[in-house]
Amino acid sequence: MSTRSYRRLRIALGGLVLGFCLLAFADVGDWVPAIAARAGLWLQLTPSLIAITQGVGWISAGCIAVLLLTLVCGRIYCAMLCPLGILMDLSAWIARRTGRKRKLPYRPGHPWIRTLAVVVCALGLILGSAVPLGLLDPYSIFGKIISATVRPALGWLNQTISLTGAIQPVDVSPVAWTSIGVALGLLAVVVIAAMLRGRLWCNTLCPVGAVLGFFSRFSIFRLQISADACVACSLCEQSCPAQCIDFKNHRIDHSRCIMCLDCVTSCRRNGIHLTSNRGSVGQKHPASPPVVVAAAMESTTTRHQPAPLLPTNRRLFLASALSLPTLAMAKSKHDDADENGRCHGPNRLTQHNKKAVLPPGAQSLAHFQSHCTACQLCVTHCPDQVLRPSITQHGLSGFLQPYQDFTTSFCSYNCSNCSEICPTGAIQTITVEERRLIRTGTAELFLDRCVVKTEGTSCGACSEHCPTQAVHMVPWKGGLTLPEMDPDLCIGCGGCEFICPVRPDKAIIVTGLPVHERATAIERGEENTVRKMEEEFPF
Repeated sequence: MSTRSYRRLRIALGGLVLGFCLLAFADVGDWVPAIAARAGLWLQLTPSLIAITQGVGWISAGCIAVLLLTLVCGRIYCAMLCPLGILMDLSAWIARRTGRKRKLPYRPGHPWIRTLAVVVCALGLILGSAVPLGLLDPYSIFGKIISATVRPALGWLNQTISLTGAIQPVDVSPVAWTSIGVALGLLAVVVIAAMLRGRLWCNTLCPVGAVLGFFSRFSIFRLQISADACVACSLCEQSCPAQCIDFKNHRIDHSRCIMCLDCVTSCRRNGIHLTSNRGSVGQKHPASPPVVVAAAMESTTTRHQPAPLLPTNRRLFLASALSLPTLAMAKSKHDDADENGRCHGPNRLTQHNKKAVLPPGAQSLAHFQSHCTACQLCVTHCPDQVLRPSITQHGLSGFLQPYQDFTTSFCSYNCSNCSEICPTGAIQTITVEERRLIRTGTAELFLDRCVVKTEGTSCGACSEHCPTQAVHMVPWKGGLTLPEMDPDLCIGCGGCEFICPVRPDKAIIVTGLPVHERATAIERGEENTVRKMEEEFPF
């Protein structure tokens, strides 16, 4: 294959990857099925690397494939498979087309910064939080940007066009301003860096770039500058987005080279060419820090252990210690609780200060926070639109990781979509039948808020919309009935809380469990009998 053919292939494949990832993260109309989205993203390094520690089926093979590809051809993953890297190249191309000229002279690498990025991410995983990795990983950054900016824009556009009757309207869950601010901040950093310094992010703060940079030093095929053909015109150096070509000394830093081959096409004397003779390259590079290798080995060899129920588990303890806002909230709530654990003081339990409810299949708070990179793929593909990025709901150690928001929707009794699409195994794959028996939270009744007692009117909305009849009505007085709870049947789906008409503090609240439990099975048909919920009080 000629250099120009390879470059066209790189651009075409990169465009397909960018387009597919854009559709997957901005999906507002079920354009990409869950299984297709997961399959199309299997070559993304970080989710595959996390998945391989749990043995999550075929998707974990993507990590091995990328590493083998890097050992053969160098960092072509960064050039044509990384959606954020492709977005950087697109931003730089647009900047050049608008007349902005950039100068990209050779600059020495900063291996200590790359090492620090890997160490920070590894320490976060060891301490039970994947948030540092989620804020530096290119795949997760791309997901945050698209789901918080492009997806709401498409939802607004859909609603606008649907007013004309041309298309059917779709619901898009609201996005917190904090999530939008983080996404816009990351987008600004990535785009500005790409416009001014090319692949600066990839070769400084990106942990994926650091790991692949180490392996690319041993790649079979690599670029070489021919000292005989080079006339020191500097065209190759000016075209290199990684700023890794030192034309004066005829050297290329292969740990930073992304194999885009822009330098080859810019050279007018064919002074740069691919070679498989590793001995002829003759380049000396700064030794890759051993800690990068150690961090990579730690990530790929650590096996996931099921979180025990004991509160002394190290992961659960450390994750809880990092969740300062949540702990403070829990302590305040406890101080105002009676002997039954119900709050009556100013910090009484409401839908706003309860423990966040995790998606079904998350297993436990410790497991979820140590594996979720907050890519927002499950948020995008939740058909009930109940999943939202957390701000303080999970504490500092779970920033932007999804939770179930029952103020906007509820978790369907017949859905396991989030578990099917999660690429890291933070939400374990489960069937619909298994989902029906997973208790993610428990409902708590506050009869002093119920409209039956406060207003003497008939209700029963919570009972009618409970798929397991954990909430049922019992006779009270004057022909009225009051709700009663059977905690053994409750699965924490949030249907009762969502439909409760009481404002501002609802009369029934579902609070999350740190470790998911198994609910008591009930006899019913293949489909539940819960009727479709209205946005407001249904009666």
